[in-house]
Amino acid sequence: MRFLNSLRNSALAFAGQIITIVLGFVLRWYFVHILGQEYLGVNSVMESMIALLSMTELGIGTSVAFALYKPIAQGDEKRIGALMAFYRKVYHVIGIVTAAVGPLLIPFMRFFTREAVDVPYVNLIYLMFLANTVLSYFFAYKRTLLSAYQQNYVNSVTEDLFAVIKYIFQGVAIVVYKSYIGYLAVSIVCALATNIVISVVCDRKYPFVKNYRKEKLLPEDRAGLKKSVVSLMYQKIGAKLVTGTDNLMISYARLSLMGIYSNYAMVISIITRVVYNVLRSILGSIGNLVVQEDSGRKCAVYDEFTFASFSFHLLMAMGLSACLERFIVIWAGEGWLLSPAVTLLVVMNFFLHGLREPNVVIIEAAGLFNKMRMKAVGEVVVNLVVSFLFLIVFDMGIYGVLLGTTVSMVSVCIWWEILAVHKYALNASAKKTAGRFVCHVATAATGCFASYFISEAIPIGGIWGLLLSGVCAAALFGLIVIGLYGRTMAFRGLWNRFAERRRG
Repeated sequence: MRFLNSLRNSALAFAGQIITIVLGFVLRWYFVHILGQEYLGVNSVMESMIALLSMTELGIGTSVAFALYKPIAQGDEKRIGALMAFYRKVYHVIGIVTAAVGPLLIPFMRFFTREAVDVPYVNLIYLMFLANTVLSYFFAYKRTLLSAYQQNYVNSVTEDLFAVIKYIFQGVAIVVYKSYIGYLAVSIVCALATNIVISVVCDRKYPFVKNYRKEKLLPEDRAGLKKSVVSLMYQKIGAKLVTGTDNLMISYARLSLMGIYSNYAMVISIITRVVYNVLRSILGSIGNLVVQEDSGRKCAVYDEFTFASFSFHLLMAMGLSACLERFIVIWAGEGWLLSPAVTLLVVMNFFLHGLREPNVVIIEAAGLFNKMRMKAVGEVVVNLVVSFLFLIVFDMGIYGVLLGTTVSMVSVCIWWEILAVHKYALNASAKKTAGRFVCHVATAATGCFASYFISEAIPIGGIWGLLLSGVCAAALFGLIVIGLYGRTMAFRGLWNRFAERRRG
């Protein structure tokens, strides 16, 4: 049942994302060609500001999700209801606090958008972004309960359905009315509708939750949540500071450059979101595994899990190396290209982030939040110092900012997460995994460079050149994986697992 729930959640998440990806790219094309780089830069700056502001959530959702695993397994409805009542109250408070604090950032808007002289109503634009975030806090907490019950497909299907509706009406706002304000208004309405529908579905599936809205948390739950939230606060702030400050540094260097970079970031974020939804759709299953299975079984599943993630991200990274620049040229034009060095660094950062995902999922599922506090501090310090040094002192521009992220991931995040997972969740040595990590990075670097230069050698342009580059990258990926990893236990384990499911 655990495998079937994971498979259903993953399949629906993936199918829905494919549809929204296509529509998202179409909408982005009209956005780029009708509104232009300044609006795209402002849009990215506002997203970064809101991302920093959303740190008020402080990881409470993840803490509650972890706390729900045990009572759900035991069928303890009273305890589940008490946890959700606490979650609801906290999120309502957070929504109110965010609404009160958000307007205080208005004076800083023009500092980061000073080049956008042709973009009117900057403060109104920021307030619309803020409203979208605040409204989500009054409904979104119910998503966690569905995910904990391994019903994340409800979230995925609802989000994808309203994403389609949103893209259609946003297209009308841009193409017919050329209105960025209308574009944002559609986003707010659809986000609110999505959250309301998910809330109603959750109430119908688990009506008992309403019966315990006045129930108080058990002392052990309160203590556990307090410990987890404090620990997650470090991680949440660290992650938001890294991403948010990177984007703000780029926009400070040049707003139009942020608009160009945002196209690359959008392509990467779409792929990352697909992976995120797939991995989070199996989070409940991983949590169940961590609690129930023995150490040997956990290590075997971990090896297969990490290898599957590595293989997928390697395929995507090699494909992006070969096709990303060609796609940008076809989609937006040569004026929207970054340098090849920046392109390859963007791809490698994507791959390194992908290597982290299995460990991050297990850390969340096993509740190892308090082991990540100093990692978050170290990540922020290294990223800010190195990025600032490269940007201001060495004048390396966007390349320096992105290189700071690379350095922080390699020097702090990945190693810390690997050690924490093995020591506290798997009760096993991390030496083999660390060695595999080095091999994986070397393999990805080689594969990405090779894919890029093979693509450069293809004289055909347009769609056919893009497709041929993708085919070459995929073929090279197949040779690398089969040649280097075909005899490993993880490869054979995954192969046997899927072969058994097909026969079944």
